[in-house]
Amino acid sequence: MITGVCTMMFIVYWAALHILFHFKMKKIKGALPTVEAPQRVNIDTTFRQNKLTYSNYWFLIHMAIIVAIAIISILNYKSLPNIIPIKYDLQGNVTSSMPKTYLSVLAINLVQLGIIALLMLVNWSIKTSKQQLTTANSAQFAAKNIQFRRKWSLFTLITGLLITILFAFIQMNMFVPNLVLLTAISFIIPAVIVLGAVWLSLTGRQGGGEIRNHQEDRERSKEQPVNEDDYWKLGFIYFNPNDPSLTVEKRYGIGWTINFARPLSWVLFLFIIAIVVISIILSQ
Repeated sequence: MITGVCTMMFIVYWAALHILFHFKMKKIKGALPTVEAPQRVNIDTTFRQNKLTYSNYWFLIHMAIIVAIAIISILNYKSLPNIIPIKYDLQGNVTSSMPKTYLSVLAINLVQLGIIALLMLVNWSIKTSKQQLTTANSAQFAAKNIQFRRKWSLFTLITGLLITILFAFIQMNMFVPNLVLLTAISFIIPAVIVLGAVWLSLTGRQGGGEIRNHQEDRERSKEQPVNEDDYWKLGFIYFNPNDPSLTVEKRYGIGWTINFARPLSWVLFLFIIAIVVISIILSQ
């Protein structure tokens, strides 16, 4: 409960802070003098021929682990007590439990499948997202962009595997309780995922460019990129009916977002929400 409230407070704070500075920067930009310069869009017709991401078939390893743990759980179902402990405090006392049913035993596996489906969607989005190249040194930037996509694709695969292992330990703890090991794993795996994301974010900026590369800044082309300010609502919601792309790189930070002007984007958005809600319900 406390974690959920803190998360919501952080989201509201982040959104308010972003919107505040978005309008401040918009006001500053409007007051700056304009310089007439041609706008140019670069397109690499061979870009999609490269291996942009790791295949979703790698997720078969994750699914094999999930199926194996599910089979072990079913085979050992009778050995479980009628009331299954599912949560502990730091002193090892049971804080939450539930009656033994096949659904309660296999709920973790269903949550895992939902998470894997979501990560497969993320990996697909990385692969199919809109190609965005700089007007200067397009070939070099394209190579960096491919490397950027593959790094985050690999991170997505590793994250899925680590989460699968974490849930497997939680499920096996029902049959062979080991609170010390479970507590250690529950802290180590999330820490590795967070540190990995931070490391990737700090070692490269959005799209694969280098952070504060002053040499690139000096050699920047005098040709301006296409102005898409009107399509970025509040600075972070992309709505462009003229753009056939479903996913695009975020305008700031690291990651991708969807083009909310495409009908399929709303289907995917509702699908993601459904996975999250169902996972929360099954985990209770």
